[in-house]
Amino acid sequence: MATSQKKETPADSGVLQDTPSPAAAEHGDHDRIVMASRRADGSMDQINPEFIGDKATAVAAAEKQLSEQAASAVDVAARGVTSGQGDEGSSEPDAEVKALKDAQDKAIERAKAQAAAEVEQRHQGLGD
Repeated sequence: MATSQKKETPADSGVLQDTPSPAAAEHGDHDRIVMASRRADGSMDQINPEFIGDKATAVAAAEKQLSEQAASAVDVAARGVTSGQGDEGSSEPDAEVKALKDAQDKAIERAKAQAAAEVEQRHQGLGD
């Protein structure tokens, strides 16, 4: 039985590697994911990610991630990050809190739209 010699791939080609890198992505390496890891700005922290698995599940996960991140960003931008003992409050709704809640709701809607668009663009099926 005849066998062919294995072709050697240059070490610096970026095609075969232990650690993903942006250079490798140019040669076709990419991450297959069901749920994205996110950077602080909300962008995906994978190399050219391809969503696999159930599309509705991927959309729901992305919506949840981006919605929570967007609401938190609105809160931090409006009030900063603080914690401590609260004062005795009244039962009347606070105008600042209502405005903040409205801003969060708008940010959540934008985040859900972004999540659906990301998954729609990158979904590749069930990965079978």
